[in-house]
Amino acid sequence: MSDIIGCRSILVIQSDWHDSLRNNDTSAWIYYKRRGEPAQYDKIGGTATSDTFQVQSRTERTISVKHQPSSLSTVFIAPVAIFSGIHSKSVISLGVGEGGLGVSVCTDNKLHVWETQTGIVRRTLAGHLFDVYTCQLFPSGVVVLSGGGDMQLRIWDAVTGSSPVVLQGHVGAVLDAAIVDRGKNIISVSKDGTARLWNCGEGKCIATLLSVESVINCCALTSVTDAISLPHPEQEPDDLEHSTSGKLLLVGCEDGSAHLLGVECRKVLNSFTFGAAVLCVCWATPTHGVVGLSDGQLMVVDATSHTTHLLAHNSASPVQSLSPYTIGIRERKVVGVLAGRRDGVCQFYQIDTSADSMLTNLYQLTGSDCDPVYSIATDMDHIYIACRDGCIRKYCRRDLRL
Repeated sequence: MSDIIGCRSILVIQSDWHDSLRNNDTSAWIYYKRRGEPAQYDKIGGTATSDTFQVQSRTERTISVKHQPSSLSTVFIAPVAIFSGIHSKSVISLGVGEGGLGVSVCTDNKLHVWETQTGIVRRTLAGHLFDVYTCQLFPSGVVVLSGGGDMQLRIWDAVTGSSPVVLQGHVGAVLDAAIVDRGKNIISVSKDGTARLWNCGEGKCIATLLSVESVINCCALTSVTDAISLPHPEQEPDDLEHSTSGKLLLVGCEDGSAHLLGVECRKVLNSFTFGAAVLCVCWATPTHGVVGLSDGQLMVVDATSHTTHLLAHNSASPVQSLSPYTIGIRERKVVGVLAGRRDGVCQFYQIDTSADSMLTNLYQLTGSDCDPVYSIATDMDHIYIACRDGCIRKYCRRDLRL
C-alpha cells in the first residue's frame, strides 16, 4: 500500500520527456527509487522496450507510467508555458491572482508584476533595500505584499508601482507572511523569531503573536470557525483588528519546531518537534496542516486532535514549497498538497488515504531539470512553479484529473 500512495517510493522521468518523445524514434529516461535503496533506471518510448516500466496512456501533455514490480503509477505532466523572460536569476517566491496578474521575486532582488496569460512584465516594484524573500497578491488581485531582508513589509499598488504602506518593527529579515481574509490585517514571520499581526490601513503592529528562540521560516493561516472552538481572547480585540476570530496560524521554525496559534486569543495551542528544520507549511484542509522538512519528510498536523503523522517520506530531498490542491472531476474530489523539492520534483500527495478515495496514480509536474522548486501558486485554471533556473512554469489544472 505504501508504494501505491508513494509514501516511500517515487518515479521520476527525464525532465524534457515531452520534447524527447515527440519523435517516435527517440526515448526518455525514467527511474524508480525506494528511499534508502538504489534506483532502477530504464528507457521508455521510441524503440525502447522495458519489462520494468509500462506506458499506460499518453495525451498531448501527459504520460502515465507504471513500475510493474511495485505497481506504483505516476502521471507526468508537462507545462503549457515556460516563462523564461520574467527573471534571469533563481525565482524564490511567487504569487498569482484571479485577475490575470502574477508577482514574483528572484535572487537579484527584482520584484516583478507580470501577466499570467503571456508572462509579459507589467511593472517592477522598487523600494526594498535588500533581498526580498516573500511576495504575494491580496485577494483583490491588484495589490502586492512583500517582505525582505530590510526587515520591512511593503504593500504595493500593482498597477502604478507605488508603495503607500511600509510596515516596520521586525528586527530580522521577514521570511513569510499571511493575509487575513480580504487583507485589512496581515501576519508576518521573521528571522527575529517573532510572528506579528499588522493593520494595513494604519501601518501599525497590533500584536506579537509568538516569540521563540529560533528563526521562523514560514507560516500559513486557516479558518476553523465551523470546526473547532478556540479559546476566547482575554481582552476585547483592538479596533484595528479584523476577521481574526476563528483563525489558526501554523508556523514552522529552523530548529525543527512547529506551533499552532489562535490568532484572536493570542495563545499557543500546541507545539510540535520534528527531527529537521521546517522549511514550509500550508493548510490542505481547514483542520489539516502539512509541514515540509529539510530531511524530505512531509508531516500532517491535525488541528482537531493536536497530533501529527507522516504523510510521505519517499525522498531525502528537502521540501522547499507547499501549496494546497484538490484533484477532482464530476463529484469526486481528492484533497492534498503539491510539494516542491530541492531536487526539482514537484508532486501531488493526497491527505485522505482511505480505501474508497485512494488514487490509483500519483501526479507529478515536470520540466525542472534538478532545479529546486522554491514556490508554488495556483489560480482557477493553472498551476505555477518557480525554480532556481530562473523560469516560471505554467501547468493546466485540467491535466491533473481523475
